Amino acid sequence: MRARFGLGRSTSIDRVNRSQAGLLLHATVVVFGFTGVFGKLISLAAVPLVFWRTLIGALGLHAWMILRSRAVAMPRDVRWPVALTGALVALHWVTFFAAIKASTVSLALAVMATVPFFVALIEPVVRRKRLDPAELGLGVVAIVGLWWMYRVDVDQWQGMLLALVSAFSAALFGTLNSVWSQKASALAVSRLELAVACGVLAVWISVGGGWPESVPTPADWGWLLLLGLLATSVAFAITVEVMRVLSPFTVAMAINLEPLYAILLALVIFGEEEVMPPGFYGGAALLISSVFLDVWLKRRRAQRAQ
Repeated sequence: MRARFGLGRSTSIDRVNRSQAGLLLHATVVVFGFTGVFGKLISLAAVPLVFWRTLIGALGLHAWMILRSRAVAMPRDVRWPVALTGALVALHWVTFFAAIKASTVSLALAVMATVPFFVALIEPVVRRKRLDPAELGLGVVAIVGLWWMYRVDVDQWQGMLLALVSAFSAALFGTLNSVWSQKASALAVSRLELAVACGVLAVWISVGGGWPESVPTPADWGWLLLLGLLATSVAFAITVEVMRVLSPFTVAMAINLEPLYAILLALVIFGEEEVMPPGFYGGAALLISSVFLDVWLKRRRAQRAQ
């Protein structure tokens, strides 16, 4: 795993070209798509569910590093910034599930389409690069596509506001991770971020006195392990790692396909109850087109630069 995908600090994903990294990213997004299915099958409320997800994810990465003798030290100058980024991860997941509770899943997913737009604004500040009008335009196209898919009720302002906070925090921690992935192992970065996110949520649950309701049922544990190990330990670390090659905007655009993958998976698993109206598929086509257009533009620019 380390030799192929560069998950240790001494190796690099530079051995994987942009096309291979893109395929790896989309495979990871498919895995992320299972989170909605797992969430439907797990009986826990949102905050304890995310607590167990991050706990299992952090422990899974730690166990992997021990088993593979990858005791990777993180440079001191990035430890606190990475830890603070972990708090952003917690903020993102909590506000996302809070948006679902305050409104609907459809609204939350539709508003999350603003992540690439926010990345297009944040990345020039964080990475000190010029604002890219093409990325801003593609971000707007992605927003239109997802809103067309879900036909959001604009009166649900509370859910929209929470989802916007979730989208902005996702854009910010994703852009920051593109910087941290150049300075430390993706495994070490992901482990610390998930551990901090878990700690933040533990405090959240303790303050609210919600521990009695936070214990999983026996039926939950299998799905929680899949969610924590597959869709968090593995998928989260790979998402951080591919940012050595792919831009935060490209990663955000690919992750925008997660709702589409999730609905297709739900259609296979849960059957006709997940069938969507025709407008959904029109919006999906627009969303997919924006992702492929981003890839085409990046390749064209790379060819011109040679």
